[in-house]
Formats: sequence, structure tokens, C-alpha cells
Amino acid sequence: MLLRIVGLLLSVVTWLVPVGASAEDAVPGLALRWLGVAGFSVSDGETVLLHDPYLSRPGLLATLFTRFRPDEGLLERWLDPGGPAPEAVSARTILIGHSHFDHLGDSPWIADRIGATIVGSGTTVAIAQAYGLPGERTRLLDPGDEIDVGPFEIRVVASRHAAVMFGRVPLTGHVLEPPVGPIHALSFKLGDARGYLIRHLPSGVRVYVTSSAAVDRPALEALRDAGIEVDVLLAAIPGRAPDYVPSLIELLRPRIVVPHHFDDFFVPISEPAAGTATSPEDLELFEEEVRAASERFGTDTEVRRVALFERFELVSD
Repeated sequence: MLLRIVGLLLSVVTWLVPVGASAEDAVPGLALRWLGVAGFSVSDGETVLLHDPYLSRPGLLATLFTRFRPDEGLLERWLDPGGPAPEAVSARTILIGHSHFDHLGDSPWIADRIGATIVGSGTTVAIAQAYGLPGERTRLLDPGDEIDVGPFEIRVVASRHAAVMFGRVPLTGHVLEPPVGPIHALSFKLGDARGYLIRHLPSGVRVYVTSSAAVDRPALEALRDAGIEVDVLLAAIPGRAPDYVPSLIELLRPRIVVPHHFDDFFVPISEPAAGTATSPEDLELFEEEVRAASERFGTDTEVRRVALFERFELVSD
């Protein structure tokens, strides 16, 4: 976690079931997969979206004392059709929640390798270009902007980063022009934090993903006022603000909550401990907070833990 560095997705109702479970009402091919940290793939079998894919995971010392370079060998193996997330090689859009290295670091290399476009803030765009991604393969979107990617409609929603470093948000600031890459992990400035509301138009399924455990409540209230509820909430959990879980449950009324970003991203992705909770107690506390908020606001919300690289289909009730 960053604290250790600097001192540390039918809109009526859907369920997540593991691939292979029988369900006559499954949305054909519509699935998500957790890639570790805040990384997810969202796919309908043809169009694939990625969010914050980060797999290089250099150790803490390498992160502190060298400039960040994606692990090209590891990423080549990950992008192989026989790898743990075979759909990723077909992605054409990579959504970046904010520009810290554990969210953005691998994406320019991945985008260049598979022919994808990176979507994010001005800081995201500048750093991606610093790592050699051509400008035409980056797209600056601001909160409130919407784009269509195949059958997916994507809206950028203003958000905030959790205060995970001694009560403060780490690595704040913006990168206005592409620096000379590679850059140090601590030079991956926040830019802005945003959520993404992803709607699969053929089915109506809505997914909302956060990259950090704080929210912009007025932005979520605007979604509520527009009558928008979500089927699956992908929620980062470390350092969460006190109003984080209540606001998400009250205003988005999710049917399923999938916690993420609870793992230690300094543990190599190949090790058995990769994808396990750094603090099992905090993960359990988050689940209790979701259940309490669900009871308080009268929602029927279920928490699902998704294992690293596990693929889940979205299924209607």
C-alpha cells in the first residue's frame, strides 16, 4: 500500500456467480475478473474493458530506490491467450481511476502492446505519454464526460482519494506535461480520483468502480437524483473515509459489493500470498460496515470476495 512507500461492475437485480454455475438467466459472456489491487477486466465476450491493471509489483526497495519500469516479461506472459486473464489481450480501452503508480504504472506498456487507448485525467495522459504511448492512444476525460465503447456506456464520476498516509492523501498534485520517462514511483502524482459508471447497454447491467476509498458525495447524489442504481459495486477499501460505505450503499444501492485493493502490491503476482488481504481484520470490518449500511438504508446488498484472477459471470435474478 502507498502508506508503506511514503511513510503507506437487468439493472433491476443481478448476481455474481462463478463460471460454471448453472443459470438460465445468465447474461451471455458478461463477466468481470479481479486482477489484483484495483485492477479489473469487464467483458461481454467481445468487448473488453480494463480498469487499473497493475501486475509488475516490484519490491518495496526497488520501488523506493529505482525508477519505475513495467516488468515486460511478466506482462507478456500475462497477456498470453493461455494466461490467467486471456480476455485482456482483446481490450481496447483502459480506464484509470487515478495516476498513482499502482494504478497507472503498467498501463502504458499494456496499451502499447495490445493497441488499447488509455482513458483518464490530464496527469494520467501526461505520464502515459512519458512512457512512450502516443498521444492519439490517450484520451482525456473529465468528471461528467461520457463515452461509448462498443456495447458499454461509460461515465466519469468525480471522486476523491482516501487519506491513507497519516491522515493525508499521498502524492497529491498534477503532471501537466509529459516528463522524461521512466519516472520514480513517487512522481506518479494523483491528478484526480474518479469513479467509472459502466453500463452494458444490451442487458442494462451497471457496474460502478472506485479506485480509492473516498467519495465525492454530491457526484453520487447526482446519480441518485437521476434514478441510477448499480448492480455491482467494485469498492476499494484501504484507509476509507467514515462516510465511504454509507454513501455508496445509500446513494448507489448496489446489489453486490466486491471489495478490492486490500492486497499487498509489493508481493509478486506469482507468489501464493498475492491477492490475499494485508489485513484480514479490516476486510472483515468492511464487510460488517456494508451489512450495517444495507440494513440502515433498506437495501438487499451482498458482499462477495473475489479471488485473484477469478472470473465471475453476471446473472439476472
